[in-house]
Amino acid sequence: MTLSQDLRLRIVNMVKSGASRRQAAAHFEVSVKSAIRFAKQFDTQGHVEAKKGRLRKSRLDPYREDILAWIEQTPDLTLLELCERLAQAHGLKTATSTLDDWLRAQGLSYKKNGTRQRTRTRRCSSGPGRLAASARLAQR
Repeated sequence: MTLSQDLRLRIVNMVKSGASRRQAAAHFEVSVKSAIRFAKQFDTQGHVEAKKGRLRKSRLDPYREDILAWIEQTPDLTLLELCERLAQAHGLKTATSTLDDWLRAQGLSYKKNGTRQRTRTRRCSSGPGRLAASARLAQR
């Protein structure tokens, strides 16, 4: 878990005021290794900001255009149907949860509740669904 910027600075300030790194760690109830790392980072870099995480590539990224095109053509596809299309077109077997996570990372939500959709009247025009509209925005 990432410690707050404020806590990191308080640890560094305590070390700079003469306390040992171990004493600062005990005082703020953090690991000794963290206190040592914060003090060293401040000495070498002049700040104690948390490192930015790397963006992980998904194995679905190469098929982004196809997935978005399928959604554009048929906005009411289910996640299972999208997974089946990926398997047929590219030989890629993936779980629906993986595809759902990837769609969310692309800024697309994919909620579908067939039972409720059949019993409700549609509130908006009969244009493409929200996911198709989201897919068009993601392509820009």
